[in-house]
Amino acid sequence: MIAQPSEAPASIRRVAAFFGHRALTNWVLIPCILWFLGGLYLDGWAHNHGKVDNTFFTPWHAVFYSGYVAIASMLAMVVLMSVLRGETWQIELPAAYRNAILAAPLFAFGGVADLWWHTTFGFETGIEPLLSPPHLLLAGSMFFMSLAVAGSDVRLDRWSTQIPVALSLLAAWSVVTFILQFNHPYGIVWPERGSLGQGNVVFGLLGIVLHSLFACVVGLWMLQRNFRRGVFTFVLVMNALLIALMGDEYRFGWVALGAGILSEGLDMLVQQRTLVVRQLTRAASIGLTLTALYFVVIAQTSVLYWSLSECLSAAIITVVVCMGTVLLMRTPTNASS
Repeated sequence: MIAQPSEAPASIRRVAAFFGHRALTNWVLIPCILWFLGGLYLDGWAHNHGKVDNTFFTPWHAVFYSGYVAIASMLAMVVLMSVLRGETWQIELPAAYRNAILAAPLFAFGGVADLWWHTTFGFETGIEPLLSPPHLLLAGSMFFMSLAVAGSDVRLDRWSTQIPVALSLLAAWSVVTFILQFNHPYGIVWPERGSLGQGNVVFGLLGIVLHSLFACVVGLWMLQRNFRRGVFTFVLVMNALLIALMGDEYRFGWVALGAGILSEGLDMLVQQRTLVVRQLTRAASIGLTLTALYFVVIAQTSVLYWSLSECLSAAIITVVVCMGTVLLMRTPTNASS
């Protein structure tokens, strides 16, 4: 039977009390989350650069799975300390923590399934490694573990509390970006591929709109929680550089930097307006700047095969989708049927 706080030694009680301060616990968890994320992108870089042989046991997997052991161990510690404080962790801990705790064993199961999958079916090529069932299970559970800090119940009124939350949000978003890299605009640059005709416009447009929509959701979430100036730009740029690492397309880091600065600059101009005006402004600015600067960078560094009409259409569609997301999120949920 686990001792209650009053029965435990003083040193144990102090550690349990430490883990009761959510802001401090976030700082303990976030290095493990970043280690985990770094292992994922290191493994992805190795695959995309021909550094992986047909074996499951690689240095890249060692970094990746050791990151998992680190975050899973810290989540287990959070549960233990909650019990020592006399809490019911399934109720007392924030929902994001509970989701991460439940996702941890799912990831372990996914790792075993991945080993079995490779042993049985071999090693996939092309986009198959991203979409195999074990990899999707790994990505889904990793997403919830990475999101633990971002969804914690801390006040975001200081840099010390905003930094780990922003890094957790970056990690969760980057997991989604990684699994969808097969059609990410910074991974496969469709507008500079002229041999596929209208096919590259269709695939390219889908990638541009989807990436901008994710960036818009992240930007709106951070706006609603009053993050300091520059934090959204940092998250946007780091996400762009991580996916650029997969195909050495670092030029698009300038797209993210410009879009972040312009988006946050426009928000300063409307900061005295209502929240919905600020949200619509941010959504429109993210959609427009990410798309427009994307085409500008391609035109300056390569050959832009898309016509002016196709580029303008991509920008318009992206802005409409991003602004529509704001309006959809504000739809009353208590309307009578």
